[in-house]
Amino acid sequence: MERRNSVEIQAISVDEAVRLALEQLGRTRDEVEIEVLAEPSNSAGGYDEEALVRVTVRGFASQPTGRPSGGRGFAPRPRPAASAPPAHLSGLPVEPDEPEEADEATALAMTITRDLLATMGFTVRVIRQRATLEPDPEEPPTIMLDVLGDDLGMLIGRRGEHLAQLQYLVNLLVNRRLGQWTRVSLDVEGYKRRREESLIGLAERVAKQVARSGRAIQLEPMPPNERRIVHLILRDDPNVTTESSGEGDLRRVAIAPRAAGRGA
Repeated sequence: MERRNSVEIQAISVDEAVRLALEQLGRTRDEVEIEVLAEPSNSAGGYDEEALVRVTVRGFASQPTGRPSGGRGFAPRPRPAASAPPAHLSGLPVEPDEPEEADEATALAMTITRDLLATMGFTVRVIRQRATLEPDPEEPPTIMLDVLGDDLGMLIGRRGEHLAQLQYLVNLLVNRRLGQWTRVSLDVEGYKRRREESLIGLAERVAKQVARSGRAIQLEPMPPNERRIVHLILRDDPNVTTESSGEGDLRRVAIAPRAAGRGA
């Protein structure tokens, strides 16, 4: 059986959830990254809500494969000599970098992304990505791109920090060229898609727990785009409601029972 590289575990405490996860992965604490997705809450009667953690082996999934030197941003690496695309990229059954049917804005965003990363020393393929969630009709259309290549963990960074910076640069360059507002959502090796799917599963599980227990649960601090996913996935849930609280990097979503008579 293939060894797993990441698990999510619920238990009575964070320590117990981590212990169970390490047993499943067959790893030690020094070999993994631990994310606390939901902390246990203590009621007046001493009842503990379950903790939820994600434990991932270092070097897999969302974890960067290397650390940049100096400062918080990511630094370019030596640009490789021109060569043919890597074999594993040339054989992928994906859309071409610039499909004929791509509109002007999409083609421009793909070209800018690829050229920017080439300048930084990365050989990549840029493809279009389909949305995980239904688009909000009240929001402007979004160009969704995914970057594929070798050893791209540095572009993601811890909890997607570097990816957010890269996406900002791409949006800045695209909108400057187009002269009109266009939003580009950038992913690397499907990192954001996997994170979105994980958040959807987390939100649904915690919502069921809140509805069952009648007690609110606060999730881990999240960036705005991740909090938005939790709000969207639960906005029509008849049993729970969501609310963000906190400041800056500590802002998080609380999932609470919906008051009687407010069901959707």
